[in-house]
Amino acid sequence: MSWEVAGRWSVYLPLLLVCGVLGVRLLVAVRGAALSVRDPRIALRRLGWLFAMLLLAAVLLRAGFQSIEAWGPSEGLSYENLRAVALESRWGGRWQWQAAAAAVTALGSLVLLKSPVAGGLIASLGVLGVAAGLPMTGHAYGNPLAWVAQSVHILGAGFWIGTLVVVFLLPLTLSVPSRAEVASMHRYWLRAFWPLAVTGASMLVLSGGLLAFLYLPAWETLWTDPYGQILLVKVGLSLCVLCFGAVNYVRIHFRPDLHTDPLPRTVALEVVFAFLVLAATGLLTSTAQPDMH
Repeated sequence: MSWEVAGRWSVYLPLLLVCGVLGVRLLVAVRGAALSVRDPRIALRRLGWLFAMLLLAAVLLRAGFQSIEAWGPSEGLSYENLRAVALESRWGGRWQWQAAAAAVTALGSLVLLKSPVAGGLIASLGVLGVAAGLPMTGHAYGNPLAWVAQSVHILGAGFWIGTLVVVFLLPLTLSVPSRAEVASMHRYWLRAFWPLAVTGASMLVLSGGLLAFLYLPAWETLWTDPYGQILLVKVGLSLCVLCFGAVNYVRIHFRPDLHTDPLPRTVALEVVFAFLVLAATGLLTSTAQPDMH
């Protein structure tokens, strides 16, 4: 894994988690926290602040990863080279927009601790800014249609995969809940989650198909070119996530399991394959397109 791929991956993960917190907050607003076993709003504020700070740190560290990629491990972290990459290079000029949006997200998460409405609005604007800023340092820069599609792709992954992960993490933030209570919270929020999951998955699939159409000069490059091969792997992993998601929907909504029964193992598999898709995305965005060789 190159330093550039590591930098991209380190930003994608906390961004998806911040989107996930916003997604669960939306579910709380629609369904009502009083209907669940525990009120998750305070825990969500704390998680949002933690993930937003991780996002800001990751975006800032990405400049260091990019400098190491350009200058090597021994010279990449020197002040002069860091300054050249982050502040003086063309890449740095685009990266600064990401850093500013991540700072807005962190500010919003801080305000969220005291003022949920204002903080949620600021954090949401920051997340939109980060999602719009990431394509500026990737393949989509210079192509408005690809830029919009990639931004939608990032947000779709966040509101689908990120929300799923936050639903799993939420009970762990509470004070020593019982296994039955953990299972009850998981089942409650996963039942509430499916409309957002369908929306996020649709955004992901449609934008991904458009990006493949824009980037691939011919279908045979899917198996003859490194970019196409990685894309093919990503598509296969994404189909696995979709299949596990469909199975989980049926098993949680239509099987007569008790409210406190543990979740089916396929839910954990959906999360595992989602992270594999994330890893493939980081590798794909750092691989030259077929027409760029």
